[in-house]
Amino acid sequence: MTSDSTTTLLQSGNALVAQAQAVATQDFAAARALWRQAGALFQRAHEADPEQHTAAFRLGQAWIAEAHALQKEGSEDAVAMWRQAALQCEVAFALDPHHAITAMHIASCYAWAQDADAKQAWAQIAQHLQEEHAANLAADAAADPHDDH
Repeated sequence: MTSDSTTTLLQSGNALVAQAQAVATQDFAAARALWRQAGALFQRAHEADPEQHTAAFRLGQAWIAEAHALQKEGSEDAVAMWRQAALQCEVAFALDPHHAITAMHIASCYAWAQDADAKQAWAQIAQHLQEEHAANLAADAAADPHDDH
């Protein structure tokens, strides 16, 4: 599948997520169905381009939405889903190991999965990446004081 197809799948999935978010407070069941449909599109995008961080990460986020839904229902399957979401986000992180947001998502998943050690480790990675990013921005600003970014 071409990257255009992957992009189309991601855009379609993102549109479904937006629809789900718009109805979630009024009709959680409808929102959950939309999130599942989006997850299926993100799964297809990830399968089409397994090296693309965005596709892998959006799939992880879809599983996070499902884990939240299971948690809200009080399902015993919630912890397993949080672990599955964490593992998928780890796949995404391996594709872009400087993406602090991915590391923060992983830490959050492990917190919900009640794995304090993994949560702590990923939180430290996320913090390090955020500090590194801030230092790089400061260095760039110092190197080019006329740049408005």
